[in-house]
Amino acid sequence: MASGISVVVCCFNSVLRIEQTLKHLMAQKGILQTSWEVIIVDNKSTDNTAEFSRSIWNSYDVEKPAFNVIFEPLQGLSMAREKGLMASQFNYVLFCDDDNWLEEDYLKNALKIMETVPNLGALGGEGYPVFEKNEPPYFWINQYHALAVGPQAEKEGDITDTRGVLYGAGMVINKNAYNSLVEKFKFQFLISDRKGNSLTSSGDHELCFALRIIGYKIYYSRELKFRHFIPGSRTTIEYYKKLFLEFGKSYALLQPYHINKNKILTLKNDYQRISF
Repeated sequence: MASGISVVVCCFNSVLRIEQTLKHLMAQKGILQTSWEVIIVDNKSTDNTAEFSRSIWNSYDVEKPAFNVIFEPLQGLSMAREKGLMASQFNYVLFCDDDNWLEEDYLKNALKIMETVPNLGALGGEGYPVFEKNEPPYFWINQYHALAVGPQAEKEGDITDTRGVLYGAGMVINKNAYNSLVEKFKFQFLISDRKGNSLTSSGDHELCFALRIIGYKIYYSRELKFRHFIPGSRTTIEYYKKLFLEFGKSYALLQPYHINKNKILTLKNDYQRISF
């Protein structure tokens, strides 16, 4: 694998969002054009996302990195991300959502951290909301954490043994670590994550849990900043009700990752020593 970053943008009906995302990717500085690529994963869109993305990218009459559009017919953000990981040519893979606007030094800083922090499995940054409408009341009290914005931990650095997870927006994955999950441990997502218009969630957390289990670090850096466009439809009470219902379902599905195997072995051994 070549050393660099593959930017994977998973899309479902993204025509109204993708232009700004591509514009901010094109503005990246401090990294060689040959050290990164953009992969659009069209997750069964019905709005011409693939062709529109190509036309936007081709309209930039400057030197630019490789650009590719691939298709994933099975809907679900986890499946789309898997497709992007498999298609990527570089050893680090950045999940840039179709409404994420990366700061111009995001790729440069991400590559620096991934190459200097040993045994790093996943790296996350910090999102700042850009509201389509007015900022909703109490957003920074009880809402921001559900929309992939704001700080991801009290302190930046290694958060493996504290928070231990990252939101998927702007997250960078060590592809060697992911390949180890798949090839050695037969990893498959339990959670489909966003699926069409469904709000199924927490595929990002599942990936972090899996990487932690096989010994990789989870890391958070405030050097990595991006803006996250928040449409008005995502700040309504109705939206939050649906979203938190899906959080609850995902929490139940992810319980196997929280099993303490040492405790189970201790209980089993204690039981076997007991004579009735």
